[in-house]
Amino acid sequence: MKIRQKPEDFIVEEIIDLGKTINENGEYYLYKLTKRNIENLKALSYIAKKFKIPLKEIGYCGLKDRHALTTQYITIPKKYGILKLDEKNLKLEYVAPSNPLKIGDLIGNRFNITVRSIKSEDFLKIADNIHALDYGVPNYFDSQRFGSVFERKFIAKEIMLGNYEEALKILLTKYKKSEKKTIKDLKRYIAKNWGDWEKCAKYIEKNDIKSRMFVNIINALNKGKSYKEVFKYVDDRLRKIFVSAYQSYLWNECIKEVLKDYVNEKDRYYLEYECGDFMFYKELDEDSFNALKDVKFPTIAPDVEYKGEVKEIIDIVLENEGITFKDLENIDCLDCKFVYSERKILCIPKDFKTSGFKPDELNNGKYKITLEFELNKGSYATMIIKRAFLGVKKSSRRKR
Repeated sequence: MKIRQKPEDFIVEEIIDLGKTINENGEYYLYKLTKRNIENLKALSYIAKKFKIPLKEIGYCGLKDRHALTTQYITIPKKYGILKLDEKNLKLEYVAPSNPLKIGDLIGNRFNITVRSIKSEDFLKIADNIHALDYGVPNYFDSQRFGSVFERKFIAKEIMLGNYEEALKILLTKYKKSEKKTIKDLKRYIAKNWGDWEKCAKYIEKNDIKSRMFVNIINALNKGKSYKEVFKYVDDRLRKIFVSAYQSYLWNECIKEVLKDYVNEKDRYYLEYECGDFMFYKELDEDSFNALKDVKFPTIAPDVEYKGEVKEIIDIVLENEGITFKDLENIDCLDCKFVYSERKILCIPKDFKTSGFKPDELNNGKYKITLEFELNKGSYATMIIKRAFLGVKKSSRRKR
């Protein structure tokens, strides 16, 4: 099987309450933003620059996948006039006067996902998996949440444990294949010359590196600042990502512990990801499903008092991690904290439809299938795909 061979294989449409947002007397204009194969913040930054609008004045509900065809809503103050943009991979369409959009205004997303290169011998397995989606999937945070994690190491956890140098090494030397070549080259150079900050500073100057974070951190280290001190030069958004990644991982681990009470060992299926393993259930009986379908589990935050079974599960996870509640407070150099929230244990797709298996025009002799469904905000469509194709071998290459 192959996913995302082209952006149109992964279509996302944002769902908001237009009746609540549209307001003839509002001080903003509502726009529909359609983007193809473009990272969300890059698209918003492009619009801000093109129309000379401060990025902070553009309102939006949530971030959308990069390698996809996505439609979402944004708001821009009326003072900039009615704007229009119609380019190859980016389109901005005026909708109506409105109130400003905020992150919390998102209701959910509608997905249209085509999976390709399917072998005919996998039809029955996939059909059984799709039928099992009636009982939902664990509502895990998926890989998109863990872009800052390398070799299962979390920057926030290393900081909590006082391993500031290790945390900084992850930030300054580890990279994804998708990063720009200049940044990958820089990270390789820093890794090779770790500790020789004068040499690293000269490399940055010689190669005209524009990244403010790298410039400020390396210059500060060259002046004798400590590994802990230089985290103040990390962008606020990145610092929150570091904390959110570790908190999301802890929540995933808690859900695995919850499910162990409802799923027999023979019905458990483990799937590896960046931070460890997801545990899926092959089957979930009616009573267990009814007991779990509307239940939420909290995120772990140090300033909250947990009780009963919730506390028991959290204690197990923290012990497995080798940390305590007190450790969760030791992230002062990131200037942010673990925030309490509640999240449903199960993710249950709504209005689920499939196209049935059809010949795949991109992969000779193979088949494709399209899945359509709706999810509430915060849930990951990729978890639905993982469950629908559980046990089906994924191809190592993909085209875009």
